[in-house]
Amino acid sequence: MNFLTEHGISNYGELESKLTALSARRDTAHAEIKRIESRSAELALVMRHAGTYRQLKPLYERYRKSNDKEKFLRGHESEIILFEAAARELKRLGTVPLPTTESMKTELANLSAEKERLLAEYKTARTEAQEYETVKQNVDALLAVPKE
Repeated sequence: MNFLTEHGISNYGELESKLTALSARRDTAHAEIKRIESRSAELALVMRHAGTYRQLKPLYERYRKSNDKEKFLRGHESEIILFEAAARELKRLGTVPLPTTESMKTELANLSAEKERLLAEYKTARTEAQEYETVKQNVDALLAVPKE
């Protein structure tokens, strides 16, 4: 009962609504964390493919302009395959035109900071929800009428 009075809860309905609100806050933070993790993974993939694309683009341009494409291809086949695969993936990911490396690093840093903030919020909400759930279970046990 001390917990209830300390937190300004005077009836069972308030306890349930507080628990529901905390659970919703926890679930929202968790969903946002998952969204950020997904975007971060996608961004890391784009950065990897963009690095390959930028590194091999001059070689690919030389290949396209060469008079003897077969000979050039034999000498640089693996690099050309890597470039074309990176270009295909970047197009599939919808990153045309190619974002700058700096803008992607900035977005990744912002996502990381937001994830840290949300993790702290999630942990706090989870801990509070567990406390309220324990209190609710105790109140339920106290209010339960023994069955004969």
